[in-house]
Amino acid sequence: MSNKIQNAFILLISITIVSCSSMKSTTNTAKTLSIYGSGVIQKPVIVELDVKQTKVTATVTGKEGSNIETLKAEAVSVAVKNVSADVLVEPTYTIVSTRGSSTVTVTGFPATYKNFRDIRVEDVPLIKAGILQTARVAEPTMIWQKKN
Repeated sequence: MSNKIQNAFILLISITIVSCSSMKSTTNTAKTLSIYGSGVIQKPVIVELDVKQTKVTATVTGKEGSNIETLKAEAVSVAVKNVSADVLVEPTYTIVSTRGSSTVTVTGFPATYKNFRDIRVEDVPLIKAGILQTARVAEPTMIWQKKN
């Protein structure tokens, strides 16, 4: 009798150990940095971008109720990671929502940073022109599809 109980106990322990496999969670992130805040004075740094002329595309899908902004950030992260880029220039988004999920596709030009340096006096007019010429951003149109 006790031998059967020991075997059952060992079997129970073995099943418990095997069923406790570790789970791996993968998360992609998009880089952001807010340098303007209370008491923060940051000396500007100039960097050149090496922008590729071939666009990249990435698509992510989230469950119903997923935050669209989070899905957009995830799509950008996947796109730059796939081509080993630092940023995505001029990203455009296509958002398709069905009854059970939302799919976000991003397309843009991948770019990498090069030649970081401190700002110089001759850079100031260029920065002012860039601030004045900020592009207008239109929010993407949602495409609603009927579930068949």
